Amino acid sequence: MGRLFRGAAYRGITLIDRIARWRDDAILPPAHLRIYYYRTWDRKRFARACEDARTELMLQGLQPEHRVLDVGSGIGNLALGLVGYLRGGYDGVEIHREAVEWCQREITPRHPQFRFHRADIVSRAYNPRGGVSANGYRFPFHDHSFDFILLASVFTHMLPDEVEHYVTEISRLLKPGGVCVASYFLLNDESRAGVEAGRSFMTFHVPHTSGVCRLHNEAVPEAAVAFEETFVRAIHQRAGLRVRDLRRGKWWSGVAHDQDVLAVTPNVSPPS
Repeated sequence: MGRLFRGAAYRGITLIDRIARWRDDAILPPAHLRIYYYRTWDRKRFARACEDARTELMLQGLQPEHRVLDVGSGIGNLALGLVGYLRGGYDGVEIHREAVEWCQREITPRHPQFRFHRADIVSRAYNPRGGVSANGYRFPFHDHSFDFILLASVFTHMLPDEVEHYVTEISRLLKPGGVCVASYFLLNDESRAGVEAGRSFMTFHVPHTSGVCRLHNEAVPEAAVAFEETFVRAIHQRAGLRVRDLRRGKWWSGVAHDQDVLAVTPNVSPPS
């Protein structure tokens, strides 16, 4: 009942927001979707999300001619951040039907090189009635199609076998020299100590049966997941990917949403 009431209230806010900006031609997701993804309908917060996503890839070398895959594309923050810059093409994959339909309706007609796809993947937290498991999902793209792949706050909501499968798919999809940028909650001696001392942004007090991650919520495992860094490095190595860069976040010391960001690239075979 509470969820239904909140949903109706958020859609009421969407109507107010629409009236307030009826002369504004900028592409802006409806307020209720901004609240769903960012917990606020503040337009500046969404604009900042667009700029942050763009900056993340630009810092790793994104060029206008590159082709980008955005896994967990949400309400198009990366896409809108790249409009006017990216010529090579963009594909977004997302499990939330309404978000995908909004992006297809509002972004693609104005910018046809930006395409959005629904992946009906099971997630107890976000898509419990999904039709396919994450550890069996094959992204609908040819091998070596992308120069850049972004997964922002995706692996933080997946379990070990699912993450390993996605990493294998990433290896398949990246072009030689391509880069995948993904965020994690990584457990090492320093961050694990912060978790155990109760300083972490999320508790992660539930050890998973796999022994390679901790959960924030035992009843809904995908709500938030922290992985052992050794596990994450090992699955990339097995998939033929090497770590190019790791920017460590401060989530474990109480800084909200400040995740670790890992950039990986395909291994280059030594000359024969």
